[in-house]
Amino acid sequence: MGFKAVTAPGADEPVTMLELYFDLVFVFSVTQLTSLVLGSNGGTGGSTSSSNGATGYLHAAGVLLVTWWMYDGYAWLSNNVAPKTTSTRLPMLLAMTGFLVMAIEVPQAFGDGALTFALAYLLVVLVHAASFARSSLGGSARAIVAILPVNLGVAVLLIVAALLGPGRGWVCWWLAAAVLVWSLVTRRETGFSIRAAHFAERHRLLVIIALGETIIATGVSAQGRLDRPAVLAGVLLSMALVSALWWVFFAVGDDEEGVRALEQLPPEQMTRRALWAYSMAVLVIIAGLVLVAAGLHESLHDPTHHLTAVVAATFAAGVAVTVLGVLLYVRLLGLDRGAALVAGALVALLTVPLGLALSALAQLAGLVVVVVGLAVARSRRPAPALTR
Repeated sequence: MGFKAVTAPGADEPVTMLELYFDLVFVFSVTQLTSLVLGSNGGTGGSTSSSNGATGYLHAAGVLLVTWWMYDGYAWLSNNVAPKTTSTRLPMLLAMTGFLVMAIEVPQAFGDGALTFALAYLLVVLVHAASFARSSLGGSARAIVAILPVNLGVAVLLIVAALLGPGRGWVCWWLAAAVLVWSLVTRRETGFSIRAAHFAERHRLLVIIALGETIIATGVSAQGRLDRPAVLAGVLLSMALVSALWWVFFAVGDDEEGVRALEQLPPEQMTRRALWAYSMAVLVIIAGLVLVAAGLHESLHDPTHHLTAVVAATFAAGVAVTVLGVLLYVRLLGLDRGAALVAGALVALLTVPLGLALSALAQLAGLVVVVVGLAVARSRRPAPALTR
């Protein structure tokens, strides 16, 4: 593309401070998505979104998909072009500003803020391509040429959707999702190079950010009401639930074993496996944690009240989807057959009647039992054989 290449980062170079700073905007994105879900189910999140019910959940899913696609694209970028010089840092900061604008407009991404969201998306696409073209790691600078039409296509579809308005614009959102799926099926990631240790660390940090949103939801919901025993009990159970979810992924060695499994693969297989085991599996985990955060927010609003069917299902599904994201990760990397994870996801769904018939606190307690049991079961599993 005619850009001056930058020195390729070393294989063992860790995540930079700028990357950690860059991820702060994703915290806000996840918070906004949680508010969008809360507004969709009639909750107390205060979302200004005009989307309600199932449509609202679909809107949240669409926004998460397109946002994550490019946000994760910057994880691939910093894996190839370490932001350690002025010329590599400034584009990252510009993109960060674009993502912040997108996050601000999340509640109205299908309404009044649609065009602003779309134009900010176009900005991050262009900055991403220009920065990636400077990579000197493997063939990544050439490979970005194959993925750029996909990213530009999504941006253009979002702009057209904004111009058409919410009544007809949803068609373009569906087409944008179809374009992304098509790029996965046609293996558009072919030709990229990755540094396995950095790539894994970057995605682990994004999972931590999503877990942090569940903590934020807990704190915001309980603020000023800890003198109520039920609220205090809810806070303690919430921390137990989030900590157990952390344990299921981080404390049983999957994060470290995943790096070793990735490093054992040939370059082409490594890139494909990284795309699915990290980029896609972490997307599923984050989607689940957004639903968990929404469930915690509603449960702590009044722990003794009965949950609506939508909220109870959202809460249980959030835990189940998070666990299934971990299942996708461990299966793709050959770390675990995942029988305990499948069982845990299914049992989590069975807690819905607790929220309906008893109380929000009862369902929260039931989910804690399920996830703690799952964490114990996974901690006792034998060491993986790392088969392919």
